[in-house]
Amino acid sequence: MSDDVLKPGPVVAHPPRAASSHIITTSTRPPLYRRLARKEARLREDQFIALARLVRILARRRTTRSGPRLTENTLIRVAIDLLLTRATQLGGNTEDEIRASALGSDQPVSPPDPR
Repeated sequence: MSDDVLKPGPVVAHPPRAASSHIITTSTRPPLYRRLARKEARLREDQFIALARLVRILARRRTTRSGPRLTENTLIRVAIDLLLTRATQLGGNTEDEIRASALGSDQPVSPPDPR
């Protein structure tokens, strides 16, 4: 056996492949989550719990299982759309006052006490 066979060849570094290069798709359009802008928001514990429950309830009520799955982010986007449709009636100096104006209440509406 020749010594040439046992000698290691030059090491060639290949750049890592994008995860999408391993996925075979029939569409050239990226998935929805890749087309959306990322925005972090802080939620109260009661909001976090209620949102998770609502997603589960709505998922169980679905009449068809096809299409994108429902997530907390889905409901947050819907809530933002709803808020934006009421942009002209929004006003106030505090979160409670803005919430009251969004809900059409004359009095500030305080969120539940998270304790």
